[in-house]
Amino acid sequence: MEIVINGRFLTQNITGVQRYARELMQALDGFLEGKSHVRVTVMSPRLSNTPPAWRNIFLRQVGCLRGHAWEQFELPWFSRGRMLFCPGNTAPVLSLLGAQPVIVTVHDLSYKYFPEAYNRMFRLWYSFIIPLVLNRARAVITVSQSERRAIIAHYPHSAPRLYAISNGGLPARLSVEPINPPEPRDPYILYVGSFSKRKNFPRMLEAACRLARKRRFHFVFVGGASKSLTATTANIPADISSYIKFVDAVNDPTALVAYYRGAACLLFPSLYESSGLPPIEAMACGCPVVASDIPALNERCGQAVLYCDPYDVDSISNAVIRIMDDTELRSRLRILGYKCAANYSWEACARDTLDLIDRVDRNAD
Repeated sequence: MEIVINGRFLTQNITGVQRYARELMQALDGFLEGKSHVRVTVMSPRLSNTPPAWRNIFLRQVGCLRGHAWEQFELPWFSRGRMLFCPGNTAPVLSLLGAQPVIVTVHDLSYKYFPEAYNRMFRLWYSFIIPLVLNRARAVITVSQSERRAIIAHYPHSAPRLYAISNGGLPARLSVEPINPPEPRDPYILYVGSFSKRKNFPRMLEAACRLARKRRFHFVFVGGASKSLTATTANIPADISSYIKFVDAVNDPTALVAYYRGAACLLFPSLYESSGLPPIEAMACGCPVVASDIPALNERCGQAVLYCDPYDVDSISNAVIRIMDDTELRSRLRILGYKCAANYSWEACARDTLDLIDRVDRNAD
């Protein structure tokens, strides 16, 4: 079996979609050890950064275009005649409309639910390409059962070809032993993610400001970009500015683990997730979690987190106070969190993805 993987993600800034693709490739590289009957090639535009060091996955930098143009016009030509897997929501229109077998991971439909979070061209493109993918791809992967149900509600015809394969958590190459660590010496409440309305950042920041003033809790917000960081920090009242720290996106998993290990809890009151990564990462590091009571996080986290109403700042604040004031609760959630995080791995994600690709390939013959 020969598989070509759309490697455009290697040229993009790292958000959740790119994290998924990179961790899936890393796990797949290990999974392919000794499997000579499977040849996997990642095709990408010309890279300006250091390419990944895979042992069993081949990297081919092809073409002379970039971005959408490369994906739509050059990738179909270089990948022709082979199974094409696209892990980042989109795929070449020519491949979808032609005879080439294509499998695509559609992470979510957030462009429908939060249109104000995206520019007009992005919304127009996704409003065209996602329905085409759901109609023409040989199989579509999404990242949770709850997101599968949501997609089917909008596109019922996709159900027979739509499969839920869960994301992993921390990279397997990180050795994070399940221990019962001592309470952090200088505890803080941690958030990891983008500073967007979809992630509920305005309400979260309001809760943080209240708690910094009322209880002198410290907060560390990891994520966002420089522009949003500058705009956000300018709105923090001077009397509590020392209690609220902003850190730009952390792409080094080892550095991210250090933030999780030093936190009293992770605050993750997102309005919408298809399969959130930070709660599982935090639990794997022994960091208790406050999360929003929404379907994807219910599915992914079970009873291992303390839930809050993401639309209610009081509910968010009270959940943080409860977890900060209750040592026994933190200890219980830490134990449950280790068990929950152990259910998710990028190795299982890679295995299930490869199994699906194999089934589609055999049925195509």
